Amino acid sequence: MWKQLRALLPISQPDQLTISSHGQETCGIPFEQVTEVMKWLGLSLIAAGYQARAHMVWDSPETSVSLGDLPKGSLRRNDPIFLYRCGDRPMPPPSGYYWRLMSEYPTLRMYQLEIKND
Repeated sequence: MWKQLRALLPISQPDQLTISSHGQETCGIPFEQVTEVMKWLGLSLIAAGYQARAHMVWDSPETSVSLGDLPKGSLRRNDPIFLYRCGDRPMPPPSGYYWRLMSEYPTLRMYQLEIKND
């Protein structure tokens, strides 16, 4: 998993990992579970050698978060974007992208946004 994740991450990296969280307040997940997910993601990124900005989107029918709510340019800069599926299925990805299920996460609710290579 780490080699796969490292290959997808941008090459130019600042010296500090920052994970922006979007929609966690309205996803209906207990704080303890949010903390566990964020800890797993942070440690995974560190193990992959990543030290820049990443984004976590908490996706549920109650959440009104969209990928358009991310900081401007996040997709263009190839910031890693992760989604924790709180509902039945993940939100539709933007055109030209897909959600890759991260089977390494125990609940099979974690996804990473990746570019389609058609």
